[in-house]
Amino acid sequence: MSLFVNPYGAQELNQARLDVAEVQFDAMTTTFNTLLAACREKCVPHDGYGEPDLTRAELSCADRCIAKAHAANRAIGTYVQARGLAPHRALPHYAAFAPRDR
Repeated sequence: MSLFVNPYGAQELNQARLDVAEVQFDAMTTTFNTLLAACREKCVPHDGYGEPDLTRAELSCADRCIAKAHAANRAIGTYVQARGLAPHRALPHYAAFAPRDR
């Protein structure tokens, strides 16, 4: 068997692991899109785009915005893991990401 055709062919697919991966992907995508919208709203002016690229100030603002959000996300994640909180009980909006019946 060639490893170039399908290197993961010998591994069994586990539906439960795929469901968890799908939930994590959906949650990460939503987080990224929310962060992108918030930082764009804060850092990019609304009076039209005079230049095709972001200015140095806009780039710096976006970098700081994303860094702060990332630091907050890590701190909250560490706290949640240390407390052993279950997302479905501690985060009511988690139900939107729960695996759907197929």
